[in-house]
Amino acid sequence: MSLAKLKGKKNLAVLLILVTMFTVGCQTKAIDGNETDIVAKVNDTEISTVFYNKHLNLFKKNYEDMYGDKVWTLDVGGKTFLQAVQENVLEKLINDEVVIQYFAEKKVKVEDKEIEKQYAEYMERMNEQEDAKKFLEENGIDESFIKSQIKTDMYMMKFQEEVMKEVDVADGALKKYYDEHIDDYRDVQVKASHILVDTEKEAKDILAKIKAGEDFGELAKKHSKDPGSGSQGGDLGYFPRGVMVPEFEEVAFSMKNGEVSEPVKSSFGYHIIKVMDKKDEIKKFEEVKEMIKRDFMEKALMDKYDKIKENFDIKKFPENIQ
Repeated sequence: MSLAKLKGKKNLAVLLILVTMFTVGCQTKAIDGNETDIVAKVNDTEISTVFYNKHLNLFKKNYEDMYGDKVWTLDVGGKTFLQAVQENVLEKLINDEVVIQYFAEKKVKVEDKEIEKQYAEYMERMNEQEDAKKFLEENGIDESFIKSQIKTDMYMMKFQEEVMKEVDVADGALKKYYDEHIDDYRDVQVKASHILVDTEKEAKDILAKIKAGEDFGELAKKHSKDPGSGSQGGDLGYFPRGVMVPEFEEVAFSMKNGEVSEPVKSSFGYHIIKVMDKKDEIKKFEEVKEMIKRDFMEKALMDKYDKIKENFDIKKFPENIQ
């Protein structure tokens, strides 16, 4: 169980790019050309619902391993996290297919021997992970699927390399951007501890003990349902806005140092929050230089996608996504 939420379409897109290597690519030709069996079409290439669902299942497992199964109902900009992931998986698969066709037009190919080499290395790692191997088998993720995704990943690497050559990421350009957007690098964070329980009554009983003088950290170790922070006396460390679930964050950032909250309800249960410290400072250029560089690359990739997609006939069928 985790308090952390994933915020905004931009960050979702970044996370989707970073998930396991083989979760990219598209499958051509839907069953009998039936549009109820496809989620998108890029020129004459169809992305099937079966193929889409395999990708979605991979992403779902990855997120549940990190955040637990309650993550899907979290609100991210007026939609559930599940809806946001579904939309981003579809957009990613379309972008991948656009890149494949883009390189086909340029007559750029990847080598079969390199695909075989990467597949062998991948299977060697997978054979040591029985649970992961079982998951792939249960979801029909077979040799053909994995090889096709390795191939697509190689095309995506070529695409990124091409874009990198077009982007000025020299220190001078990065510093200029930093100076022009200095407020974007203001670091406002709260250091807090919390005790998480299932019911409001439990929370009120524990709060009464805190007010009576009992130690917050010891009560957290004894009662908190959050396995990550409970054993640490409830300590969540420092966190900025946009990281915790909204109900928790709103209260934590409104409190003073040393203050203990009344019970706060969220999708995880009831929290008692204690603010330990607050900080507000501008991050130095050297601290954020790599982040600015990543932002430059992300924007350049999105701009390149948008530019080349103008020459493609793209149709989406989101109603076929369950």
